[in-house]
Amino acid sequence: MYSVWLLCFSSLRRKKIQNGMIAIIIMLSTLLLSTAVLVMNNTDEVFSSMHNKVNGSHQILYFEDGLYNPYPIYRWWQEQEGVNTSELMKYRSLSWFTHGDKEISNISLYMMNTPPVPSSVDKLMIASGMKSNIPSEGTIWIPTSLAYSKDISIGDPMGFKTETGVLFLKVSAIVADIPFSQPFTITARIWMNPLDYSQYMANMQGTDKFMMGLRYENINNQSFHWNQFEQALGSPFLETSQDFESISSFYLIINQLISFIMIFLAVVMILAALYTIGYTISDTILSNVKTIGIIKSMGISSDHLVRVYVIQYALLSAISVLPGIIFSFYFSKVIIRMSLSYLETKDALLNLNFSKDAFFIGVMIISIVTLVSLLFAIKAKSIQPAQAIRYGMTEKENMKKSKRLNASKNRMIGFGLLPVTIDIGIRRILQNIRGSILMIMISALTTSVLVFGCVFLFSIVSIHKTIPLWGYDNSDINVEILDTSVVSVSTLKQDLVNDNRIKNVNNIGNLYGIISETEHINSSGKDTGVYIMTTDGKFDDIGFENILGENPKDEHEISIGVNVSKKLNKSVGDTIDVYIQNTKGTYTITGVYQAIANLSNSARMTSDAVNKLNLKGEIENPLFLFNVLQGVSQDLVVNELTRKYGDHIFIATQDTLINETFSQAVSILILPVSVMGLLFLIIAFIITYNINSMNIKKESRVYGIYKSIGMTSRQIRYSITTGSLFLSTAGVIIGIPIGLYILPILLNIILADYGIVEMPLIIDWYPIVAVVPFAVISVGLGTWFASKLIIKTSPKSLIVE
Repeated sequence: MYSVWLLCFSSLRRKKIQNGMIAIIIMLSTLLLSTAVLVMNNTDEVFSSMHNKVNGSHQILYFEDGLYNPYPIYRWWQEQEGVNTSELMKYRSLSWFTHGDKEISNISLYMMNTPPVPSSVDKLMIASGMKSNIPSEGTIWIPTSLAYSKDISIGDPMGFKTETGVLFLKVSAIVADIPFSQPFTITARIWMNPLDYSQYMANMQGTDKFMMGLRYENINNQSFHWNQFEQALGSPFLETSQDFESISSFYLIINQLISFIMIFLAVVMILAALYTIGYTISDTILSNVKTIGIIKSMGISSDHLVRVYVIQYALLSAISVLPGIIFSFYFSKVIIRMSLSYLETKDALLNLNFSKDAFFIGVMIISIVTLVSLLFAIKAKSIQPAQAIRYGMTEKENMKKSKRLNASKNRMIGFGLLPVTIDIGIRRILQNIRGSILMIMISALTTSVLVFGCVFLFSIVSIHKTIPLWGYDNSDINVEILDTSVVSVSTLKQDLVNDNRIKNVNNIGNLYGIISETEHINSSGKDTGVYIMTTDGKFDDIGFENILGENPKDEHEISIGVNVSKKLNKSVGDTIDVYIQNTKGTYTITGVYQAIANLSNSARMTSDAVNKLNLKGEIENPLFLFNVLQGVSQDLVVNELTRKYGDHIFIATQDTLINETFSQAVSILILPVSVMGLLFLIIAFIITYNINSMNIKKESRVYGIYKSIGMTSRQIRYSITTGSLFLSTAGVIIGIPIGLYILPILLNIILADYGIVEMPLIIDWYPIVAVVPFAVISVGLGTWFASKLIIKTSPKSLIVE
């Protein structure tokens, strides 16, 4: 066994650069895979841990339309075993606030009457500011999502538009409010002092709204409790209900997307690394057949020779895995902190569960590398000492080489017409098929990752171009009345319609309804709550799109989100019953659309369809979406309407609203996507370097002959690099369609649960053309650096045969 260890360490010393490169490949593969697994597992664990720590709700009930007396319902839930309830909390809705010199209205504000005793469900965790049971007079608590996204700090004054004017309150604490601290959220709970609430909110027109949170001791029993509740109620709950899936989705979506892609690419990288290891072992055995034959003739068995290679690469993998796992801890920590920073508070730091996952990944990679080494090292057993010493290779390989050289001569007819550098480069490709295939593969993989990352990031940065396919409108301008007692809906609509610069105007309404899976709403079966958008115009005019069918146009039609379609097993042409305020309407499905908002648990109808139901009370829809004529300045229209109506409306262009909502996603995604591209470029460089350095050593006599007939080292290096660039170009041609059409399928798999079944991608060739050359450059540099070995060679020592 001593001889095995001696040969093993001798090989490690003699091939320091080659072994070092392979070690880096294993380390980077470990880094990517470990990071992906840590991000995926810890995202769920961090959120679940925080959710459990604050006794987070699994369901939130809203009482906004006056359909129920909330107090009996609250008492009913309090009496249920296995269910914990929050306080029944009063609130009023606002949609406009100022901070500094900014006016912000693309967010729904729930002005909460803070309970005197902290709620046992959805406890508030202080991220910054002083701890207390309630805010002091003249101050408020705001959620981390609002504070971080709008850059609001402790002590900053915020102005809230009310019926009597602008109410200024200072921020005294920033809190992690689990249901309302998600990234990308457009709602926020503003926690007020009870005296401030009574003085400024309770006296506003209208009545108080209420909400309550429900936490189930066993979430698997949620359906059982909910069915009991609806039986006691005598009908489905027709007000708004927010489930756990919608509460947790935006905490998890970014990291699940990143980790799923990283796991796939890590597996691909590991396969490339294993293929490289196998290629290296095979090539090493073939290049040292004579040496192996001599060693065998000295009495060392085949099993001992196999162990030399297995131990060598097992040691390399063990040494490489450790730093890869250590770096992955810090890298994953950065990603998780960026995406889940809204959950981090003074008392709850984002701690990662590291050791178990890291140990498993490390053992798995070492085991796989060892197994692959064993499979390829077994070839050493077939070497016979006599043949090895006579031919310098096995007799079988000698025959193959002779045939290959003869065949190459036949194929090379006409190559003499090419420049010498290109001729030599092409000959080298044809004489080293396995290495050439590996270089094409790694070039294709690197290109596909670069193209995919480029398209993915560009699609998010330019999301305004595909916003209808995310479930949003594509109108030019949004305007919302903040005070209908001063500016009426009819007045604003008339002004917009009479403006000859405006192409079309749509008055938008939002309702909540129930779609029952059974024929009768009171029958047993799961009911699907949906958020319903209405318009008095045409959905087509403001850019709403469907992936199947078309938008509803008359009072008997409806389009539904993909998740509603999936739950009900309904599609275009089917009919469904929709209950709004306990009034039934039957509609024909004209379209199915995807939307990330509300996870596609939504529907679209015309205003005529809702008006036909004769709902309780007058429904005012203060939101308008409209388009301007071509050539008309959107900013000019916005400024004029702002001057006319002042603080009584909020108005903004669509681009402004999109940038405010999705800019955070871009900042989170740039780092991991860029790192993945960089890792593949490094892998491409290393693999190319390894392949070329082994081939140059193996064919050193050939290059010695080239030198002896007058070729310079630079000319030979150019020849080798030209061949590699040709292979890399072939890989680029293969990799571009993979990056454009195959890798995006991964996004669809993840996003399907979030309401997007076809990721809206934008293929812009300018950034693609800008990044693709990096794959070629990486391969070219790997070849050029490897070919430095030729400089050190001397024709005198190489021509001797």
